[in-house]
Amino acid sequence: MPKKHKKITCIIIAAALMLFIACQINNGSKVHAEAVGVVNVSAYLNVRKGPGTSYDLLKSGGTSVTLSNGQKVSIIAKAGSWYHISFKLNGKSLKGYVLGSYIKVQGGSVTTEVTATVTDKSLKLRSKASDSGGYVKSGKEYVTAAKGSKVKIKDDITKGKQKWYYISLQYSGKTYTGYVKDGGLKVSYGNGIPGIWEGSTKTPLCKEAGKKTVVESAGSKVNIGIAKQFTILSEKTVSGTRYFYIKVRVGEKTVSGYLPALNTRFQIVKTETVKATEPPKATEIPKETETPEPSETPEVTGTPDMTDGPEVTENPEPSETPAVTKEPLTDEEFKSKLKEEGFPDTYIQPLMDLHAKYPYWEFKAFNTGLKWGTVIKNESEVGLNLISNNKSYEWKSTADGAYDWKTDKFIPYDGSTWVTASVKAVKYYMDPRNFLDERGIFQFESLEYQSETQTQEGVEKILNNTPMHNEKFTYTGTDGKETSIKYSKAFMKAAASSKVSPYHLASRVKQEVVISPVLMSSSVSGKVSGYEGIYNFYNIGAYNSTEAGGAIANGLKWASTGTTYNRPWTDRYKSITGGAQYIGKNYINAGQNTLYLEKFNVTSKNRYEHQYMANIEAPNSEATKTVSAYGVIEPDMPIVFSIPVYTDMPEEPCEVPSGGKNPNNYLKTLYVKNYPFTSQFVLGDDGSKKYKLTVDKSVSSIKICATKVSAHSTLTGTGSKQLSDGVNTFTVKVTSESGKARKYTIEVTRK
Repeated sequence: MPKKHKKITCIIIAAALMLFIACQINNGSKVHAEAVGVVNVSAYLNVRKGPGTSYDLLKSGGTSVTLSNGQKVSIIAKAGSWYHISFKLNGKSLKGYVLGSYIKVQGGSVTTEVTATVTDKSLKLRSKASDSGGYVKSGKEYVTAAKGSKVKIKDDITKGKQKWYYISLQYSGKTYTGYVKDGGLKVSYGNGIPGIWEGSTKTPLCKEAGKKTVVESAGSKVNIGIAKQFTILSEKTVSGTRYFYIKVRVGEKTVSGYLPALNTRFQIVKTETVKATEPPKATEIPKETETPEPSETPEVTGTPDMTDGPEVTENPEPSETPAVTKEPLTDEEFKSKLKEEGFPDTYIQPLMDLHAKYPYWEFKAFNTGLKWGTVIKNESEVGLNLISNNKSYEWKSTADGAYDWKTDKFIPYDGSTWVTASVKAVKYYMDPRNFLDERGIFQFESLEYQSETQTQEGVEKILNNTPMHNEKFTYTGTDGKETSIKYSKAFMKAAASSKVSPYHLASRVKQEVVISPVLMSSSVSGKVSGYEGIYNFYNIGAYNSTEAGGAIANGLKWASTGTTYNRPWTDRYKSITGGAQYIGKNYINAGQNTLYLEKFNVTSKNRYEHQYMANIEAPNSEATKTVSAYGVIEPDMPIVFSIPVYTDMPEEPCEVPSGGKNPNNYLKTLYVKNYPFTSQFVLGDDGSKKYKLTVDKSVSSIKICATKVSAHSTLTGTGSKQLSDGVNTFTVKVTSESGKARKYTIEVTRK
């Protein structure tokens, strides 16, 4: 689009936004600015239905809702020590409560009100944020605040070129609320107030109020993007225009400068009046962060092939050219591009929502050319996709070979707890539309090296809060000389040689070996007994076993033997670059270049086979780990996503399996007391045959006896039965908990 047209488009969007705000105010609606927080836990955070541990856990689709470390949430309100939050999970918008101590707020802290001092001689309260709004009265008197008195700011609203504050104040012993113009108050900023930029475009952060000199960081000018958060420290008025002095995080640095106050909004959340329970005692807190699902994850591939793979003989330098930062597309441009990519309409709105938050993210359609029904049929093969037996019935398959009707048990295919996933579960996890949110989207992250967008600075952001952040290590190069290199640089070199995303390599290592900000596992210490001087940063080959040393020893054994992938890994550099070659060759460079495709191989090569994990939930859970490894993702960070598209997909995203009841309606035993059938009942009979017997004329009654396989089913038709002459037909019926009935027929002939 020509620059002139872009400018016109921006003006139209800005005008539309201002009109929307004006309409909201004129309609008397008032929306609090929700604070944005990030989950800060070591494992998972439970979400509850109310503000306290006495409330039940929030559930979605029959499963308890948990949030992972690093996940973003919007804080709607504060209730005691608990936050009322909203968030998206698996494509659904949810609300619930979490302990505030586990949420890190980007703006500094959660603020429910701001104190201000009246500077006008007599400040009158209006009922609307408008000069035409009537004044609030107490009886026949106008509600006013005297000069020097204190008021509480509950919210701020911009209308046209005027900012209004929604305040509460005391008058004649009562509390009143209403609107006043910003010029009549002096705000108390204290240690800072969380703020957010609500302008329709980016704006430069200036060194001085009213001047055009822009603050710089790392040689680049600092622009405050749409919805960017920061901390407001003070204000200043120059030539009748107010400016806020703020501090804001830019990359790895915190910078300060001035922004126009008009489009800067305080992040003030509501206070809920619902009674909040006290936070749990120290011994109870871990319960809020426990991992809800079993940690065991079945693997299909087993031990890595000791002989497969190319030798790493050189590591080309990654491009020194700075990453290309393009101007983000407008909404209309972005929408048109999505349609050109081949995304169906049901994909577009969720991707538009992500684009609004992360304008530099790029979404590519992976058009499989496969029919949805064909894919689901192949991926629903018994034993191919597994799920924990702890899941409810709707998640588990009852197909032949997946479930034993004779014992009412699901058949395990890995260990003792992993059973075949139901068709409904396969549909849910394979439907990309269920995961187009800022967490689930990472199962579609392109794991290929994108030299034009992936930078060493980006790797450093991922390594933040680890022992590798901005740190160097030494190794002996092929020339025999000792070389010093930053971890981030090593990942960039590994990416260039393996063609694997350095962001994926760094986040994967972070998941595998980082224990804390100052500690990494013994896999990379070089000091494990028997494997001194051996390193395995990706834990390749580190499968669990009962042998001495367990998984770590197995991984180091693999790293110390063989000659492929530049083994043995006798230094950190060989491990980082050689491991990247292994990851690239076996999956990413073979076309399975996303977490989704590693699990669901719908590529043309080895389709429906060569699937990394049997666990059907693996892509979703690995996406959670990836987001956690990234940490806080800045809106200007470019990331590429490759999202599968199928033909003949359902009109709506496939539903999450919910609940379900026991399906078993089989009999365990069936007999008539003291009288045998002509053909004996056998466990597993589905009721398709009749059971016959003959009694003498003298027998006037019989007793039918039966037991059911499942304790959850109900049984009718047993007990004493009167006989007539000739053929007597009786039916025993078993009804499963899910409501399906199975009938067994008995014919008794009385002579």
